Amino acid sequence: MKIELHAIRYSAAASQETAFYSADLHVNGRRIGTISNGGTGGEDVVHGDRAAYAVANAWCRANLPPWRTPDGLAFETDLELHCATLLQQWIDADELRRALAERVLWRDPVDRRVYGLRHHGRIEAAISSVRRRHPDVTILNELPFVMALAIWRSIPPQGPSEDCQ
Repeated sequence: MKIELHAIRYSAAASQETAFYSADLHVNGRRIGTISNGGTGGEDVVHGDRAAYAVANAWCRANLPPWRTPDGLAFETDLELHCATLLQQWIDADELRRALAERVLWRDPVDRRVYGLRHHGRIEAAISSVRRRHPDVTILNELPFVMALAIWRSIPPQGPSEDCQ
């Protein structure tokens, strides 16, 4: 079963205990309704085809691996938790797109952290500068987006560090 979120509207500023968002919920290419959360810790709210939602929810519970928290707790993956995962993937991709638009990002092979240097519209010059100072790094701007995103998701939670050299 293919479950997707489309037309995502998200606000980090309005998110308190949970993500403040709304999106169109699609199952197997068909819009079955909307899903949203007010960001204050409550459950997601679904509007639309309740029968299709129930089928997708049952499929998630039967087919997806348990959803795990950073501290190791495991929960049965229902449609709401799956949508939370899809939303986080969208947030990660959006953050990376924004970061790539203003910085050259690279991953240090030793400490595995991602660093950034603002390029001010001169990306090739900034990449050359990074390559001269750090010849063994992986430059995310030069990778296919999917590969750069995998590296971006693996960095520590504080985000990329500005290069201080």
